[in-house]
Amino acid sequence: MNPLQDIFISYGRADSKRFAKQLTDRLEALGYSVWFDFDSIPQGVDYQKQIDDGIAKADNFVFIISPHATRSTHCRQEIERAVALNKRLIPLMHVEEISRGTWQQRYPDGKESDWDAYCGQGDHSCFTHMHAAIEKINWNQLDFSDDDNCAAAFQSLIELLQEERIYVRQHTELLNKALDWEQHQKQTQYLLIGEERQRAEKWLVKRFDHKQPPCIPTDLHCEFITESIKNANNLMTQVFLCHAEPDRTVADQVQLTLMRAGITTWTHHDDIEFGSDFQAAMLRGIEEADNVIFLLSPNSLDSRYCQQELNHALALHKRIIPMLISEVDVKKIPASIQSLQYINLADNVTLANYQQDESDLLRSLQQDAAYYNAHKVLLTKALKWQRQQYNPCILLRGYELQHAIAWLKLARQHPDHSSVSLQGEFINTSEQQPSSVALDVFVSYSRTDSDFARRLNQRLQQQRKRTWFDQESIASGADFQQEIYRGIEASDHFLFILSPSSVNSPYCADEVNYAAKLNKRIVTVRHCPVAIDNLHPELAKVQWIDFHGVDFNASFQELIRTLDADADHLNFHTSLLMQAIAWDKKQRRESLLLRGADLVEAEQWLLKSAGKQPQPTPLQGSYVASSRKASTNRQRTLVGWLSGLLAFAIAAGTAAII
Repeated sequence: MNPLQDIFISYGRADSKRFAKQLTDRLEALGYSVWFDFDSIPQGVDYQKQIDDGIAKADNFVFIISPHATRSTHCRQEIERAVALNKRLIPLMHVEEISRGTWQQRYPDGKESDWDAYCGQGDHSCFTHMHAAIEKINWNQLDFSDDDNCAAAFQSLIELLQEERIYVRQHTELLNKALDWEQHQKQTQYLLIGEERQRAEKWLVKRFDHKQPPCIPTDLHCEFITESIKNANNLMTQVFLCHAEPDRTVADQVQLTLMRAGITTWTHHDDIEFGSDFQAAMLRGIEEADNVIFLLSPNSLDSRYCQQELNHALALHKRIIPMLISEVDVKKIPASIQSLQYINLADNVTLANYQQDESDLLRSLQQDAAYYNAHKVLLTKALKWQRQQYNPCILLRGYELQHAIAWLKLARQHPDHSSVSLQGEFINTSEQQPSSVALDVFVSYSRTDSDFARRLNQRLQQQRKRTWFDQESIASGADFQQEIYRGIEASDHFLFILSPSSVNSPYCADEVNYAAKLNKRIVTVRHCPVAIDNLHPELAKVQWIDFHGVDFNASFQELIRTLDADADHLNFHTSLLMQAIAWDKKQRRESLLLRGADLVEAEQWLLKSAGKQPQPTPLQGSYVASSRKASTNRQRTLVGWLSGLLAFAIAAGTAAII
């Protein structure tokens, strides 16, 4: 793969080949990397593909203006490619006009009439065939046509290349990742993850309030980054876009506006997989969105599907934002939304009108965004709990439960979009479950493998396995790292999904280290081929269960048998570990030590653990030993106290007799 470059140089050979070479040498002497076709295209390759790739991988597109360049079909193709990719365009004036003498050198047999015809067509001038994208850019400070001005023009070029250099490089990096994603049929594994995704989100929403941006994101940038965000949030979105199919053009415009603001969207033409139940998918899309934007038009008011979607959103107490896109019969607007303030796109005349509506829409979506996100997350979990016949494995725990309880109190007082009864039932049932119940499986994976991880987690929960899965188990505002550690502590098994991304991830490695420190039983499943030499030492000890290129159901049954093995030992290991950790974190208070039958049971478990996996941890051993010591001391104190009391009673009795 070709590396990224600072500059791509486009020029007309007849007029500017020598100048382009000199410019390249000067720039490279200053440390810039330059794509120059005379040096950058190897032999025996697709010439046009190399050029297209060179433009995509360059931060800046430098166009050397000359009559030959402006009328060259090759240069025009290069400009079109750069424009399509929203590259920073930098025109350099080199030759304004071809002189009569230069023309004669190139056409020795040319006659005066030929020259006249040449000029009559405007071919002698760089302005006649100038591309519109180049023509509108100011190049006054980048004029190399006058030898006396070249030094100043070169300095201006360097200053321009340095301006917003980091932002422009990010544009190139993200563009090439997006192109790679697109080339691979937009597969999940090519999306952004972790800190890289977070940086991309910040880049996408960066605004240049007081100056023109050096370049703007392409539509592909926007789609790529928002799909990465969606993938990181369990495919849930911020907006469900409800519209009739004849209004697709307007819907696409609204969707692009949202994506440019980093807002994730659900539309029926993008988010329904082939072969899936259309109606069920539409309803799930509404359930898993913070807001519903309803495009009001005669088409949507007459659409049976749009009315079903609207009714489902209303039943779930979703925030609905109507947008009027064409005049409608007011009487046909459903009574349920007639009182809602709508954004009027139908009266737009200028771009400024639409931009004002765009600002109103974004402001509406940002208002109380955290509340509506929590509403969505808890509703989605409650519906999943209900659809799995009130599966207790879906219930909330820990910080996630405390967050939900606080939200429910707020939601019950919300004037417009309160909680639905199912959310209350779900949270109340979660609150009533025993706090001592351990989890069966902690799922560790790379976000590039999210599709597989989601499928595996779903199947485990359907088998009544209590899972810790970060896309479901961390409430907003929680300390992410501490919640992960608590999840590992509370789980009987640490399940690691093997792939090239996960085995090379420092975050996954940290999770493995913590699980190993706690002597957790580690189970590995192979999702993609991996190099054995790259495996973490703790993972290399374990025979993986192969899910790559084999029947999923057969491998899954093998996984279930593994998870069910020696369940009592594992449950006690987790329970005792969590008690020991709580004791250790609270300065080893004596009040948290084991007593009576609990202490005896723990001691017997330690004795029976010889030769079993996982082995007890040193902390568990210290906890049980401290419990026994405290118990013995208490017994000695009690015996001493009883002995003293008996002696006192005997002495008192003797004195009474005397």
